[in-house]
Amino acid sequence: MVSVIECVWRQALHTFARSHTVQSFEDHFARLKALADSVSANDVKLDRCLLEWTSNSNSSNHVRKPPVTYIEIYEDHAVTIGIFVLRSGMRIPLHDHPQMHGILKVLTGTLKLQSYNILPAVEQDTLRRRTAMGRNAIFVEKLPEVYVSDSDPACVLTPDEGNLHEIHSVDGPAAFLDILAPPYDSSVSENEERSCHYFQERKLNEDRTLRNKNIVALFRISSPSDFWSDSAPYTGPMLR
Repeated sequence: MVSVIECVWRQALHTFARSHTVQSFEDHFARLKALADSVSANDVKLDRCLLEWTSNSNSSNHVRKPPVTYIEIYEDHAVTIGIFVLRSGMRIPLHDHPQMHGILKVLTGTLKLQSYNILPAVEQDTLRRRTAMGRNAIFVEKLPEVYVSDSDPACVLTPDEGNLHEIHSVDGPAAFLDILAPPYDSSVSENEERSCHYFQERKLNEDRTLRNKNIVALFRISSPSDFWSDSAPYTGPMLR
């Protein structure tokens, strides 16, 4: 019998590893999202011990344990599938997904997602002149915060919608299935790789019109010092 996660994997390959028309891709992506909606912690045999592995930084041995653990399920040139485990009160800082599609399904716990839509290039130029913030500013629409638990459907991101986000665990540890395509570090062009960038938000309080439209500026920063991760093996059903 084919496992739930194997069905997701097969559909992910069919969605991202082949050429499609726009309509065909959207249909396949919708099927993938529907399959991801049903994935549970049991379907991937999530090791619950990872959720209990809290920081010992205040204990006598002062061992600093990472706020996040990543479990790789599958990765090739077209798609990556994995699980992120966030310790209680931890976060994945605000980051982007350059020209990527993604599906996020909470497996256990609750997450708070703060997402942003990147504004079109013509609006970027207009806002840079209007705010005098310079070319390093990226102007985005800040979306309402969303709280998501394992009983909720999967969340999606596209190159145009929700492409930047910050993820927090709420009231305890949490874990989520993450499907991204193309993977980070794949080629955007001959001279450019698809890197993950981190950002800091700056509000435009002096401009009431922009503030009322939830427009904010983002500036690229180095990876925050309070964020790092380790890895754990995948112990769920085999992908065949």
